[in-house]
Amino acid sequence: MIGNVSQLTDMISAAIVANAAASTSDSSVSAAQPAQQAPQADAQARQGDLQGAIQQQGLQNAARTSQQQEMQEQQKEKKREDEKPMDEASVSYVTKELNELMARINCNLQFKYHKELDTMSVKMVDKESGKVLKEVPPEDLIKHMIKAKDWLGAFLDKKA
Repeated sequence: MIGNVSQLTDMISAAIVANAAASTSDSSVSAAQPAQQAPQADAQARQGDLQGAIQQQGLQNAARTSQQQEMQEQQKEKKREDEKPMDEASVSYVTKELNELMARINCNLQFKYHKELDTMSVKMVDKESGKVLKEVPPEDLIKHMIKAKDWLGAFLDKKA
């Protein structure tokens, strides 16, 4: 089977050259020799078959390319939708729902949204004592990040 379009075009070129060579030799020989005309007819038939195969493969490649482009556009659109930031009201709602869900399933996780940093934190709390067992990221780190953000903002806002 033919592997790609360049191989197919090479074969067509060879058939055309062979056909041209056969036609020049046929013009020097008498037209009454039907034995030499049969190979020429075969070469023309092969050339027609090859051209049809090229056209068919070109159509298949075009269809494949358009399908790939459509899939890429769909993936890009989905990625854009996934990357849209949530507004503060949505994040607060999701945080509230998560906390309610954790309470219903008797789990000791609490979620908190920090709007200054646009990030979430999770606390693991002991139900009996109310003591924080684990927090990601730690509250101290969050406070330091807020201060660093404020300092950076003040530094960049100063005039030279």
